[in-house]
Amino acid sequence: MKYLIDTHTHTLACNHAFSTLEENVAAAASKGIEILCFTEHGPKMPYAPPDWFYAELHRIPQIINGVRVLTGLEANITDDCGSTDIDNMPKNAIKFVIASLHKHTYQPSKENNVTQALLNLLDNPFIDMLGHMDTPFFSINYEAVIKKAAQTNTLIEFNNGSLHGVRKGGEANMFQMAKYCKKYDCLAAFGSDAHFSMDVGEFSTVAGILNELNFPEELLINDKPDLFFDILKTNGKHI
Repeated sequence: MKYLIDTHTHTLACNHAFSTLEENVAAAASKGIEILCFTEHGPKMPYAPPDWFYAELHRIPQIINGVRVLTGLEANITDDCGSTDIDNMPKNAIKFVIASLHKHTYQPSKENNVTQALLNLLDNPFIDMLGHMDTPFFSINYEAVIKKAAQTNTLIEFNNGSLHGVRKGGEANMFQMAKYCKKYDCLAAFGSDAHFSMDVGEFSTVAGILNELNFPEELLINDKPDLFFDILKTNGKHI
């Protein structure tokens, strides 16, 4: 598979990454990535950009150095109801939304509330992808969540960064995620979760795991720009 899309990248704007957007774009161009999603953390993440940062996303050119840049963000799930820190944010310049669980921004009141939070979140049509659900910090009923994601046009992310120490211990959860994506024909995406430009477009570790599991290529959107854009348009994005 020739990867054309990286759905998940960060820049130094989030205060815990190390490259600029232009450096990420240059790395994407050098690796043949045609669509780069710029997905900075939502404002509830410690040291994330303030609200007005996202209001200025419209200033970023759609094409830089031949690479299509999709201005988006990684929203933080904030409570058991599945609320996010972007629910009341102006969304005109947001082209792609990941919603992720982070222990910095959400602690469930009960263990099984995490699954309910995700199920509630999936009722939000503006969410395009669930980020790094492999995280070992939360207990998730993967079958229930992925079954509903398949019904709500929501991608499931397989995060390459998770396998390099960020969320150590999530490999077994990825096996479960892959199992239920296959069972329910749920579309999925590789995300580099790059925090340094050299990692943009890097999916080799997570791709190796999915290859071992004989994961169907037709369920991965990283080589399917038209399908990716169709998903975003269906979810209300102006692409």
